[in-house]
Amino acid sequence: MAFQRAAHPAATRAYRDTEDEHPRLPGNMQRDSFAALVERVAPHLGVGRAAANTFVRLASMTRPSDWTSPDRSPVIYAAAGEVAKMLDRSQVRTRVITAELERAGLIERRTAANGSRSRAAGTGLYFGAAIARAAELMALDDQLKAERQQAIFLRGQRSTHKRHLTCALDRLFEISPHCPEAKAIRQEVEAWPSAERLHCMDLAALESHVDEADRLCRTVLDLLDKREEPNGETFENNRPYLQDTTEESLVSCNETVDKRSAGKPAQDRSHVVPPDGGPNCREKDEGAASGALKSEYIARLGPQRLFDLASPEMQLYLSGRAEPEYLRFHDFVWAAERRVPELGISPDAWNTAREVMGEDSAMLSILVLDARKSEPGHVIFKPGGYLRAMTERYRRGELYLIRSLIGLSERQRVGQGS
Repeated sequence: MAFQRAAHPAATRAYRDTEDEHPRLPGNMQRDSFAALVERVAPHLGVGRAAANTFVRLASMTRPSDWTSPDRSPVIYAAAGEVAKMLDRSQVRTRVITAELERAGLIERRTAANGSRSRAAGTGLYFGAAIARAAELMALDDQLKAERQQAIFLRGQRSTHKRHLTCALDRLFEISPHCPEAKAIRQEVEAWPSAERLHCMDLAALESHVDEADRLCRTVLDLLDKREEPNGETFENNRPYLQDTTEESLVSCNETVDKRSAGKPAQDRSHVVPPDGGPNCREKDEGAASGALKSEYIARLGPQRLFDLASPEMQLYLSGRAEPEYLRFHDFVWAAERRVPELGISPDAWNTAREVMGEDSAMLSILVLDARKSEPGHVIFKPGGYLRAMTERYRRGELYLIRSLIGLSERQRVGQGS
């Protein structure tokens, strides 16, 4: 980003506060929180780290009340040499830094003809210009925060796409070692930027890269589908899944839950952890691909059924991927990750859920949480805390996801008047 070095208008004489008008910080904002705000946004104002830190230190030399008072402004009257001593810098370096802050419109230097400063003469380092820009700086801070959150989300999605793509490629090479499309895609993946380099990409480039990663992943899954079943019937379409919307149908595919011993619900976790050992396992029965490719819940219920139980918001995302009956595990994880920030769930809560439950159960937990939040009269005030509670219950063997699906199905059936 090229920084503009010309003086900001707020540093010019026209922006100086008059004798009877002094800008003050808005709302409950105080001196120190404002100085911290300036330090956060400083790089986007063309202000280096040293100058930003100096602003914070200079602000600390003023009276806190001056930043919120309607009849005075914060100012440092000390001579330049004295300020340099307080900052433990040379006068030359201090002069360069204060000039940098002035060009950015964060301070204003008022000096007498001989360069002196004094209260009597009304000369010194004034902070009114920065205070007058408080709303602008707060908006910039909000924008930067949103961009950081979006970058975190995109890096997380790239990680998911790469993980699923790598597993799909490994499986594809097992059953079709000489597939030319797979070889070309693997070479392309090897040229992808590293996880570290993703932090240096701007949002537009990062979003474009993530979209391409998703496209490649879906391409490999298509290739894998065509080779999984010799008769041409793909793995995704050959799974048993339920056709009706009754509670009994949901129970039928969770038979082990109903047959568990009374008083020992935590001992039978087959309804929580897939029988092949969970979605994070390596390859298992009959050469099945890693859990990153399949979902026990989709295999049991079918993608159409899970789609029907999802919230309208998640359904909107899923509808843009494929017809419900052709949705894959990758699509459901992709949609769940889209809903995570929209629900106000932190990346940490989502990552913890995936680590503890595995991607399969974590995805379904988001689907259930999201669907319940959309129910009339049902309010989940803190979805992040709700997900953490689900994660902890899973850790204790007390999370019954199929039971939650049964509840969603029943409430949906009652709501439809069937």
